[in-house]
Amino acid sequence: MRRLFYLFLLALFANSIFSQSVVNKTINWIPFEQALAKSKQDGKPVFLDIYTDWCGYCKRMDATTFQDTSVIRYVNQHFHAAKLNAETTKPISFRDTIYTNSRYVEGQRATPHDVVMVLTGNRPSYPTIVYILDSKAIIAPVPGMQTVDTIQPFLFYFGEKVYETTNLWEAFNKGLTAPKFNR
Repeated sequence: MRRLFYLFLLALFANSIFSQSVVNKTINWIPFEQALAKSKQDGKPVFLDIYTDWCGYCKRMDATTFQDTSVIRYVNQHFHAAKLNAETTKPISFRDTIYTNSRYVEGQRATPHDVVMVLTGNRPSYPTIVYILDSKAIIAPVPGMQTVDTIQPFLFYFGEKVYETTNLWEAFNKGLTAPKFNR
């Protein structure tokens, strides 16, 4: 009986260790509207990956940048992360407005969703990472493929609230560099 009890405890311990290590192996992606709601509650910024199904650089970011343990750890700790297919046809609520894909026509080429147009300043490109700080009314789209090295300054700028003390472009012009994340 004692042996069975110890085996049970060992199984519980092993399961808890395994499940903790699995949690940190991916970015905790949640739906966009849920990320916005959580951000409103706790003040963490939203990290939004805007992608399309056909975008090669989007797939490369998924396979490289978003698989890096330092990026995973930092994004999970400092942001509410969401992915948004730019060509979705589902309605999306953002800042008290319901957006649709108003240019979508069945059977024709896909078009960017209206909320994507708002978030990218009417200049959609893929991939685009959008940092949203609702409490400060900041929307900062960063278009293009981001490697681990190129995404780190942006993660640091928004994750550590550097924006509260300096302008992003001012910081880059002054040579501000983000510390390298531990891998």
